[in-house]
Amino acid sequence: MAFLDIFSKKEIKQTEQIKPKIIVDTREKQSLVVSELIEQGCDVEFRHLHVGDYIVKDVIIERKTVSDFISSMLNKRLILQLQDLQKIPKKLLLIEGIEEQELYQSESGINENAIRGFLLSILLNYQVPIIFTKNYE
Repeated sequence: MAFLDIFSKKEIKQTEQIKPKIIVDTREKQSLVVSELIEQGCDVEFRHLHVGDYIVKDVIIERKTVSDFISSMLNKRLILQLQDLQKIPKKLLLIEGIEEQELYQSESGINENAIRGFLLSILLNYQVPIIFTKNYE
């Protein structure tokens, strides 16, 4: 009669984890975000994207640093990008660097209420969700 040794270590099968695939616009190659994604084990593929900076599954992400957000707001480039995003069902605006640089800063020369109004316009008129991050990580 055979006994089952319940005290022996069972061989645990390790399944190979599927790396998430993230498509990154070629203009983002020098971004610290890319190095962080690679370090986190993501499968990064570079392509020239006509809309957005990153594609994760079927979500298009437009990434702006705080200073880029302000300058894109002033020169109206962000309006064109938001209009392009309207063609995409799942989209997201990521504003990066809130810890490093205040969004509502007096040095920018823009009234705080104008920035708040623009953020509301992005949410309500363009229906693009916004995520604020402290930094590239």
